[in-house]
Amino acid sequence: MRYFPRFLITAMLALPLQGNAMPNQPLQVSARCIDNPGCVFTGEDLRIEIVITNTSGQMAGYPLAYMERRGPTVMLRDPASGRSQPQRISLADHKLRGVFTAIAPGQSITLDDVVKASQLRQFGEQVDVTAEIGVSTTITVGTAGATQPFEGKVTLRIASQPANLPQTPP
Repeated sequence: MRYFPRFLITAMLALPLQGNAMPNQPLQVSARCIDNPGCVFTGEDLRIEIVITNTSGQMAGYPLAYMERRGPTVMLRDPASGRSQPQRISLADHKLRGVFTAIAPGQSITLDDVVKASQLRQFGEQVDVTAEIGVSTTITVGTAGATQPFEGKVTLRIASQPANLPQTPP
């Protein structure tokens, strides 16, 4: 019985990471590499587009101006070595946290970010990492303007092109 919690934790860590699986969240998060659908690392910076979609039946507000200045949290993890490297976030005026961009039901907003090539090169010549992207903040839902916490996360796999395969154009 004493090994059961360790087994449970190990089993949970083995589950695949997916975007925003939190129940009852009014917003859903997805991400993609811009001009590079496979997120293939070619030695250049990778531009990422994060899409935040209102999946509720009510208006939602997201502090987009604040997050554009601050940036999302990005943790690069190498599953083979166990190493991880956080990407730096910028300082942003905290007053902007109270300025909400309205998102109608079914509509989306986008947030762009860059994963620097220099950060990816820290994992070696052949890169194969997971980028855990977080856009968690306080949001509004409905017309009353009451705020609530939002936990928005998504992952992307970033890998180098295998040496024996030809480069694919972006």
